[in-house]
Amino acid sequence: MSDPAPRLYTDLAHLWPHLSPPEHYAEETELLRELIDQTLGEPPAGQRWSLLELGAGGGHSTVHLKAHYECTASDLSPQMLAHCEQLNPDVPTIEGDMRDMRLHKRFDAVLICDAIDYMTTREDAVAALATVAAHLRPGGIALFAPTYTRETFTDGEVADDGTTIPGIAGDDGLTYFSFVHDPDPADTQFEMILLYLMRDHETRQVQTVEDRHTCGLFSIQDWQAMADAAGLHVEALAEKPEHEANANDPAAWSVVFCGTV
Repeated sequence: MSDPAPRLYTDLAHLWPHLSPPEHYAEETELLRELIDQTLGEPPAGQRWSLLELGAGGGHSTVHLKAHYECTASDLSPQMLAHCEQLNPDVPTIEGDMRDMRLHKRFDAVLICDAIDYMTTREDAVAALATVAAHLRPGGIALFAPTYTRETFTDGEVADDGTTIPGIAGDDGLTYFSFVHDPDPADTQFEMILLYLMRDHETRQVQTVEDRHTCGLFSIQDWQAMADAAGLHVEALAEKPEHEANANDPAAWSVVFCGTV
């Protein structure tokens, strides 16, 4: 992750709640909850299971999960954590890099959703999964969900939300598109390009902003091997039901890796 941070997580972070609102996460977090509850069962009377989310971003998964678990949210971007704190003032937040963060505390469940995408090398991915292992108590459940694996990636996929969002941060509107492609099939990366069209309220002029995200692309077998190298044992793959997989996001993850230490 030596490339500059994507602008969506820095100077354009104010767009995040509008580009990917919390309600878009309801179905996928319900699947995560089912996996956690199936593994852990009922907590002791009067208690709730603890959950650490690495790469929690703006807290849009957290807002659903906190109803069931004692959540802690971590992210590398202070701008995204500010969104998370505003949405989830009752959830502790920690600014940190998932590759080397150590809280010296263990949780019943540790989760990385599509933030795992930004691990672009095997070394980075193993480091992030080692952080998961370091924070997971024996008998707990680890979950990670890359947006794409080699098996599910479609080169040249385009997504258009089809709507214009009015009145964002003084702008008159925002329309956005995404395009994913694999510049070099021989390496472990793909690129996601986001294009934002923003019209100024006063001048009515449209600004086009390009935001490039470099992401990791690995096969299911690669992920299983990297998890093993990090001290995690992947016990199962869980897939979204077909009717849910793309309900709100054409590129939403469809496979969840479930593991233990």
